[in-house]
Amino acid sequence: MNSGTISVAAFLISLAVYTIWFFNENLFSNIAMIVAVALPLIGIVAALFAKNRSLRVVGLVGNSLVLLLAVVLPFISTLFWKTP
Repeated sequence: MNSGTISVAAFLISLAVYTIWFFNENLFSNIAMIVAVALPLIGIVAALFAKNRSLRVVGLVGNSLVLLLAVVLPFISTLFWKTP
């Protein structure tokens, strides 16, 4: 298994876990966040070493998108969230 395939597999698995967690928060809450953060990071590193250009692009864009949705946007929203 080459690094491009690992990158795309990490993207698909983390996307599935994050989607399931997004619609059902009570379902494996802590584990889902660990997977939603760790797998895209592994996928980005694996995509950087991919030899196939299309797998590299899919891995980088997909894992970056999941990382953006799982980490960056929630963090930014907490900066602007006003509690009553």
